[in-house]
Amino acid sequence: MRTVLTVAFCALGNTVVAEMPRYDVESHCTSVASFSGDYSASLFNGCIDMEQSAYNALKQNWERLPETMQSHCNSVASFSGAGSYSLLEGCVRMELEASNSSKTFKY
Repeated sequence: MRTVLTVAFCALGNTVVAEMPRYDVESHCTSVASFSGDYSASLFNGCIDMEQSAYNALKQNWERLPETMQSHCNSVASFSGAGSYSLLEGCVRMELEASNSSKTFKY
């Protein structure tokens, strides 16, 4: 997946440089780890690892994304409050894939 993101980023044209959003990862992961009512250190640590991996992948190429994609995906990734880099990365990946293959409606 990381390779796909890097290749797709390189294919994009005009962009506006915006800073990476700063999410409260610890708060997000605490919510995930406590979802069932009992806190799970294993879920928390796994969440932190996923968030760090997603952040690292996005940070390298964030400035190359179109401003509209940055804004849209930031809204999607932070809809629940704290924000999630995993959601941000997923949104960016889907938007990049969609921009490379337009669908058409057929009767």
